[in-house]
Amino acid sequence: MSHKKSAKNVTADTDLAAWCAALVTTPQADTVPPGWLTARQVGQLLGKSGSSTRAYLVEAVAAGRCVRQAFRVERGQTVRPVPHYKLAAQ
Repeated sequence: MSHKKSAKNVTADTDLAAWCAALVTTPQADTVPPGWLTARQVGQLLGKSGSSTRAYLVEAVAAGRCVRQAFRVERGQTVRPVPHYKLAAQ
């Protein structure tokens, strides 16, 4: 018994253009609100190294003293999610 799938005719021009328009998108960078800092910026404020700052931030997020959120930021020619931190509301 053969289980071949039948191929349907596809109009290459219109379907390809529609699929490209639907799937290919240009990522947009987010606007980072005031008060949100990257780990590098927090480290510069504290005068600490990057690894020490990240360790402090992981602990502070776990304890609820600060909040972590990733914003899409343009880095060179690409847009990447970059974690930002803000002090938790007290």
